[in-house]
Amino acid sequence: MYRYGMTQWVMGNEPLEKSFERLQKCGYDDIEFAADPYGLDPERCLALMKKYGIGATSLCGMFGSDDRDLSADNADTAIRYLADSVDFAAKLGASTIILVPSPVGRTAPPADIPFERLWANAVRNIRKAADYAQGKGVRFVVEAINRYETYFVNTLTKAWKLVQEIDHPAVGIMADTFHMNLEENDFGRSLRMIAPKLWHVHIADNTREPAGMGRTDFKELLLQLREIGFQGSVAMEFMPRLANPYGSQGMETASELMDAYAEQALSYMRQMEQALDLAWKK
Repeated sequence: MYRYGMTQWVMGNEPLEKSFERLQKCGYDDIEFAADPYGLDPERCLALMKKYGIGATSLCGMFGSDDRDLSADNADTAIRYLADSVDFAAKLGASTIILVPSPVGRTAPPADIPFERLWANAVRNIRKAADYAQGKGVRFVVEAINRYETYFVNTLTKAWKLVQEIDHPAVGIMADTFHMNLEENDFGRSLRMIAPKLWHVHIADNTREPAGMGRTDFKELLLQLREIGFQGSVAMEFMPRLANPYGSQGMETASELMDAYAEQALSYMRQMEQALDLAWKK
């Protein structure tokens, strides 16, 4: 069975220890912190990880502002943010940081810059950040975000093309099942295409709620992951139905709802793994 984590940044404004209590109670293995080296205290995070017996395999990069645009001509601030996030990840023992090459919420390219230049910028800037990450034992995974949240890399085909052009041992791909439901015609074909660079998976149903509350065939997803030999990390990234996903960061936490979501997601995915195990034994 896979180790399962849960993304912390979608929990709203609740105290961090409350999130740890939920993870321990539900039986999670890991927490996926926000890549927030300026707001999260690594010593506090480490103390809570030790207290609750929870690991940290990944950080979720925050790319909701123009100053973190990796496709910009001048991406010094974005590269600095990634370097600081790498240092943060290294302190926590997290091996993976999720990145988005252009700001989440920008659904049309800048009118005055050719797309080819933006693409070349992203290749150069991510490669530069990856040189630093590699030296710290940390890797980046590019996330494909659906067309309603970005114009730039919104399919796994585009993510694969970008990662191939970056051509760096510290840069891979993350697959997010919510975005895949909107953009991928065939989960299995897309996963087979990116298999050599698939290092991380986010789990949410087609409604962005926890697995099992929508129409996604997670048993088939798990089968495809097994068939391609996926050995990476898995994290739940569900949230209420919000037009702006980053709005969940500052919202008042609905603790009972999040408790129910966390339990639903993990129990359902483990049921699907068990069902797959039984099918394989027949």
